Amino acid sequence: MYSTKLSVSIHILSVIALMGEKPVTSEYIASSINTNPALVRRLMSRLKRAKFIETSTKLGVMGLAKEAKDITLLDIFFAVEDQTDLFSIHGNTNQNCPIGAKIEITLKDVYDDIQNATKQKLAAVTLADIIKEFK
Repeated sequence: MYSTKLSVSIHILSVIALMGEKPVTSEYIASSINTNPALVRRLMSRLKRAKFIETSTKLGVMGLAKEAKDITLLDIFFAVEDQTDLFSIHGNTNQNCPIGAKIEITLKDVYDDIQNATKQKLAAVTLADIIKEFK
């Protein structure tokens, strides 16, 4: 099953960024995402911990704590995802099998290359790049 935490978090930050100085509630954001406000609050908690948003107990989110150009998709990914590896390799293979004996080391190099390329791509895109599509 794929995680949607990154996509939903980008959605949350985009709404906040485009609201400017106007406070925005988790309920409002949840209506844009068409999801439960509790999910939005959980992700906003992580985004606040990462110092991406400023909140007020009574008013909701007060805005971004950083400029959108200073928040990369990789930053958001690391803030909200529990597991940062894209792939995992099955273990406990049959070491007497020529494939089972070598599959882990063979896939590790391939997966590491893909992981590094993905991180580079995510680091190259900022929240500002995303929100300019909505203006």
